[in-house]
Amino acid sequence: MTDTLSSRMFVNFLGIPGILLMIYLGDLWFLGFVTIVSLIALYEFYRLVGHKDASPHVWIGIFAGAIYMLFHYGNICPDIVIINWNHILIGLVLLVGFLELFSGKEHATANITYTLAGILYIPLLLGTMVSLREIESGGAEIGYNLVIVLFVSVWTCDSAAYVFGKKWGKSKILERVSPKKTWVGGIAGFITAIAVAILFHQTHFFPENTISIYHAAGIGAIVGIFGQAGDFVESMMKRDAGVKDSGTFLLGHGGVLDRFDSLIVATPLVYLYYIYVVLGCCNV
Repeated sequence: MTDTLSSRMFVNFLGIPGILLMIYLGDLWFLGFVTIVSLIALYEFYRLVGHKDASPHVWIGIFAGAIYMLFHYGNICPDIVIINWNHILIGLVLLVGFLELFSGKEHATANITYTLAGILYIPLLLGTMVSLREIESGGAEIGYNLVIVLFVSVWTCDSAAYVFGKKWGKSKILERVSPKKTWVGGIAGFITAIAVAILFHQTHFFPENTISIYHAAGIGAIVGIFGQAGDFVESMMKRDAGVKDSGTFLLGHGGVLDRFDSLIVATPLVYLYYIYVVLGCCNV
């Protein structure tokens, strides 16, 4: 128990400042960080479904995931994108099917499905963090602020849900999926995520006239609901596969997929919310 706690503290000590530095640097640094995280998480996903007697095409998935990250970066530097992602996806589906045809492995349908599902679940969704980081509004680079708020909201939401749930939680939310998560913890995490986003707004963390307090609260609400939902989704997959953690890459924390499951779901929704609601409807 002491070793596990020490390992978790060591990872936090190095990991949190490292993540904040990558967010601050942005550009290729942040692209590289998100790409590495996505590909490790994708590899862990493929190992996870291996417990279901599936044999996904790991290296095809990882290669496609890396290529897909360039399309998120292409939102910043469109000159580097010479092929439409939809065309790549068409070729990918055909390639995976063709390889499976001659692989001689059992469970062909599962192998093809899990290969493609991993790409859509992790690089597609988590990759939106790259696009989110580079958002500008009214000449101000707000992407940095949005990503910082996203990470801090997720971290504090998880911490509040754990502390309040452990101390006062009794009624379970989805016991068959995650036996330890309670309504008290979930509500505490939801409120904390909103409070953190509002606090950032009230301390003038966002560039002036880029986001209202109501939209800041909206971002917090997205994190508070869908960040926790992302945790449930991954817990469901682990329970289905019969494993406790997605991996052992992060000492004491399990796998990368375990640590980024909330962000995989929350990030694209925060990105779409800002693009279509804040910018699209309010012309902020």
